[in-house]
Amino acid sequence: MPGQEATGARWPLKELAFVWGGNILSKVMMFAATVYLANALEVEGFGVFSTAFAVVNYVSLALFTGLDTLSTRESAALVPENTWAFSKKLFSYRRRIVNLAVIITALFALFMGKGHKELGFALIIFGLSFLPQQIYAVNLFYGLEWPAPVAAYFVGGRIFYLTLLFLTVKGPEDLYFAAGAFTLAIALENIFLFLCLFRRYNRRSDPKVSAPEIDLKPVLLLTGLSALLLLHENAPQFLVFFLKGDEEAGLYASSFRLIYTAVTFANLGGFVFLARFSRQQKENGELAKSSYKKARLFALILGILLALAGYFGADLIYGLLFKASYREGAAVMRAGVFQMALVPVRVLAWQYALVRQRAGRLLLPMIIGVSASIGITLCLILSKGALGAAGGLVCGELAICSLLLWIAR
Repeated sequence: MPGQEATGARWPLKELAFVWGGNILSKVMMFAATVYLANALEVEGFGVFSTAFAVVNYVSLALFTGLDTLSTRESAALVPENTWAFSKKLFSYRRRIVNLAVIITALFALFMGKGHKELGFALIIFGLSFLPQQIYAVNLFYGLEWPAPVAAYFVGGRIFYLTLLFLTVKGPEDLYFAAGAFTLAIALENIFLFLCLFRRYNRRSDPKVSAPEIDLKPVLLLTGLSALLLLHENAPQFLVFFLKGDEEAGLYASSFRLIYTAVTFANLGGFVFLARFSRQQKENGELAKSSYKKARLFALILGILLALAGYFGADLIYGLLFKASYREGAAVMRAGVFQMALVPVRVLAWQYALVRQRAGRLLLPMIIGVSASIGITLCLILSKGALGAAGGLVCGELAICSLLLWIAR
């Protein structure tokens, strides 16, 4: 019916307003945290902090993204009576993955800590942030299209994190306090969303209404694909740290963190669109395709504008925000800034390909793209250090984005 089509075709403006707005505020605060930590920890300390964070971030996203993606898609079909039952199933699976994540992080800490004790201890502290992720419910909220708590989750957690940083991190000797502040903030955020979920859906639960089963077969494939994508994103940080040392790693991290903060502005609403594409695909495939194309075009234009602003304003940004020891970071930022245009488009193509059940077609192209990305990045790091890491990541991003656009067409 025409009326139904109009409703289905509308952009999820309410969801975007909350999630995009909350995400932007969150990233602005993370931007402030990045600048504060970079200046407080100095280049070498910030290099260690960022490398430890990259390891834990990689383990987290590589292990959980498959389940998170599936939970967003499946929870879009939930009714209030079976939401709590589905949540309990979801948390049960997450608990097993958390155990694996803690073990993997401990192994990384033992291996890396042999040559760099500070990195090993930072990894252990960061690794504790996995424990509260047993009750992580952000993607469940995306699927339910209940955006207000997600916005509060983004903003409230970052306020708490920033407050702890300002109170405890004063110099390079406070590296462990910086890692601990992150871990405590993660705990607060997840407890908050769990309480919101419990309060709203536990009392509405109906044992007569069965919750949908979670099929782990697609989760395993999505986990593998996510691990590949995230290896592409995080490999430059690892490689520049081990091949060129703390200082080059700190310069690269200052640029990478600023760029990925700006990516949020062009990345629309993240999983909001996965939930919307999923609903539209069930109703009308052409409607989902039209929404995807509009979102992709908007993300590309906004990303290009932000990238140009970053390219021409790099010297000004570094002059205003960082100490003189980071002055070479401006050139690193210019080398990597066009990720702002590519990453949001790649994310949307990824989500649309999943909605169209094309995950199975992604594996070989992803292996090829990520291998090319790491190979190019490795060669450039050996010759140009942090500058090469940033440039290599852009080259790899272009290759992977092109492959995903082709698969999702």
